[in-house]
Amino acid sequence: MASGHSGDNLGGQGDPVARQAFRDMIQIPRWVIYAQALLIVITAGIFFVLGILVNGLNSPTSADFKRKLNCRVYGSIAYRDDGNLKADRGAVVIILPANRKPSARSQGGLVHPDSFQALDNEAIDRIHRLGGAVVRADENGQFEVTIDSNAVVGIPYSVLVISKNGVQKDGGVLTKDQFASLAEFFAPVEDVVEKRPFFWMKLTADGERVDLPEVEF
Repeated sequence: MASGHSGDNLGGQGDPVARQAFRDMIQIPRWVIYAQALLIVITAGIFFVLGILVNGLNSPTSADFKRKLNCRVYGSIAYRDDGNLKADRGAVVIILPANRKPSARSQGGLVHPDSFQALDNEAIDRIHRLGGAVVRADENGQFEVTIDSNAVVGIPYSVLVISKNGVQKDGGVLTKDQFASLAEFFAPVEDVVEKRPFFWMKLTADGERVDLPEVEF
């Protein structure tokens, strides 16, 4: 009588081929796998942090980025004429960086409202190269000018506004400090504001736009 032997021996305990396959398998403890996974995570984290640090060193900081932006200065100038407030057309606005000086001084008359030269003006060119500006008020008494704020953002400026049409009042003379500041840029200083009322203030360029207070003579 035929025996009931199956062709699939699930036990396989007596099969030499199965025993050989089992011996060829590599057995790794679980703690080794966990340790390798943890090492991969730590390594990835280290490279991520190093990437942020390197990128931070190579990328411009927010302060450096601001330094590359030009600052636009706006303002308006008016004067009193028989009690009526009128636009001070032709008034001159001079913005001087406080900590930068030209290699040579310019004639003061080049920026006086009565003898102002818009073109081929060495005084304007020198001040502009230092990060400052010189501009005249338009027919509405308004002005806008760009300060080249590369490397000068956050640095104080001296702003001198010289009226074109206003009447000089008693006591309207430059202080010792104001005279000394102008003497770094102009000679003679007296020619800058001769017989004209003026307004002096400090300015710090800390953004892309600065609105000066309205000046009235």
